[in-house]
Amino acid sequence: MTAPAAGTECPPRRYAHTSVQLFRFSAVSWNAHRIHYDAAFAASEGFPDTVVQSTLHGETLSRNALEWAGPGARLESVAWRNVATAVAGEQLTWAATVSSVEGARVRLDARILKADGSECVTGTVEVTLAG
Repeated sequence: MTAPAAGTECPPRRYAHTSVQLFRFSAVSWNAHRIHYDAAFAASEGFPDTVVQSTLHGETLSRNALEWAGPGARLESVAWRNVATAVAGEQLTWAATVSSVEGARVRLDARILKADGSECVTGTVEVTLAG
């Protein structure tokens, strides 16, 4: 991939996490909080379904940035802030804008949006493009 110009919008990526994915992510990340894998318990806590883990949002920001950057790209850093809750089955969209480019290093202002366009997660991801 040729280094993009600052201001370039990355193509959005739409997805929804499944309850099985949330259960598995809880297992591999040692997250034992029941709101992430037990829908009945999540409902007793006021959520409409099992809750997407904060760290899964970070993984999603990183993975989509690397897929956008292309084969051989390297993750340099990721930082994010959850601003709303997402649950299993909820339609989400990864979106990002190139905020800076220094040689092969690209910084993205990334976000995860809910179906209504409101922000669920905001953050930055830095990748180095393959030479």
